[in-house]
Amino acid sequence: MNSPIISINSLTKAYGQQHVLNQLNWQVEQGDIVALLGKNGAGKSTLLETLMGLRDASSGEIRIWDSHWNDMQQERREKVAFVAQDIKGFEWMNVKTFLEYLGGFFPQWDRDYCFQLSSRWNLDPKKRVGDLSGGQSQILHVIQALSSKPELLILDEPVAHLDPGMRREFLAELIELSCDLNSTVIFSSHIVSDLERVANKVALLAHGEINHYYDVDTLKSSIAHVKLTGDSRVDKLPYFDALHNWHSRHDGATASIVSPLEKPIESMAEAAGVQVEKLPMSLEDWYLEVSHATN
Repeated sequence: MNSPIISINSLTKAYGQQHVLNQLNWQVEQGDIVALLGKNGAGKSTLLETLMGLRDASSGEIRIWDSHWNDMQQERREKVAFVAQDIKGFEWMNVKTFLEYLGGFFPQWDRDYCFQLSSRWNLDPKKRVGDLSGGQSQILHVIQALSSKPELLILDEPVAHLDPGMRREFLAELIELSCDLNSTVIFSSHIVSDLERVANKVALLAHGEINHYYDVDTLKSSIAHVKLTGDSRVDKLPYFDALHNWHSRHDGATASIVSPLEKPIESMAEAAGVQVEKLPMSLEDWYLEVSHATN
């Protein structure tokens, strides 16, 4: 079995007494497209910037291709692309000069593809970088990252300022990149619907840890709202420890399945002597449920 492309062990990042990342453990396999979810202030940007060596960890270890960032060979570093949430610099350059200048640092940079994307996404090559809107600036840096043909692409809120049509086009490019090059992609987002279109893995960052990390298809087939019905009130017995958001009722209870269960809910219900009904749950509902459950 191959080693994970990213391996994080006991990663902690603290500012004074505040622990933004707290003994975080996480592994990402090659070829995965991972959606990193979390509330504002959960530490997503801190995690990604620490992963890229832009912030020093307080403790713990990060390995990419089984190397620490500072020890990584230059030819490996050239296969990594990162788009931060807020990017400043090069405001005096025009778009064309900016793309050609940064592209020169990446041997795999595809000039034709770069300017095809610029044209398709209506980015004026003569416009100054400093005069771009927030959305245009995001598009510029995403184009630069995609056209470097990275094996590892890390994106911090890459579509926050884009309209739905542009988001769909961007996500389609991510899928194509991953398929063509078997690239690994990690992108943070607050837009849960985006992960359903592109990600095959979803990770939730809360309280400084990755609390949930699942294959998207496995998760979607597992999660559900649950209604338990009996002759009287049903309290949360040990049978139901794996269920969340439990509410007892006079004739049963309601709850949620937010992660794959070791035992089918039907066998739990049978052991408790109640009937069970499962109702569909969307990934957005799941995110809200899990975010509430981790408070």
